[in-house]
Amino acid sequence: MTKARSRIAIAVLLAFATLPLVLAPVGAEQFSPRAKEIGAKVKCMCGSCSMPAAGCSHPGGEFSGPCPTAKGMLQKAEQHIAKGETDDQVMQAFVQEFGASVYAEPPKSGFSLVAWVMPTFYLVLGALLVIFVISRWVKKGGSETTASPVPAKTISPELLERARKLAAQETED
Repeated sequence: MTKARSRIAIAVLLAFATLPLVLAPVGAEQFSPRAKEIGAKVKCMCGSCSMPAAGCSHPGGEFSGPCPTAKGMLQKAEQHIAKGETDDQVMQAFVQEFGASVYAEPPKSGFSLVAWVMPTFYLVLGALLVIFVISRWVKKGGSETTASPVPAKTISPELLERARKLAAQETED
C-alpha cells in the first residue's frame, strides 16, 4: 500500500512540474502568428536585452517571459495589423518610432549591406592568403631539397675532421 501511495505522489508531482510547459502562463497575452513574425524582425527596445521582441524572455530575472516593452511592441504590431497595414508598413512604423536600431538584423540594402557582404569578403580574402602562403612554402621547400645550402667544396678537410671528432666525443659521453 505504501508503494502505491508513493507512486501516486510522484505522478502528481510530475504532473504539477510539467503543467507550466503544457499551459501558457496565467495572464500571458496571446498574439497572432503575423504579429509574432513581425516581432521576430524587430529588437526588444527595453534596453536590457537585445533579443527579438517575439522572443524576449529575460531569463533569471524576477520573471521569465516577455518584458512589458516587448509585449507593448507586439501589441502595437497587432494594432497596425488590425488597421490592414502590410508588414513593411508596420516595420516602417517601428523604424519611425525607435530608429534604425529597431531591426533585429540589418536590412539587406544601402550601407547595411556591408554587414552582409563583409563576412564573405573576409572568408575569400583569408582563403586566398592561405593559398598564397602554402604555395610559397611549397616552392621554397622544393628548392631547398634539390640544392644544398652550403656547397661541399667550401668546407676544408681539417674543419670536417674536427667536427667528426667533436661529434664522436659527445656521443661517447
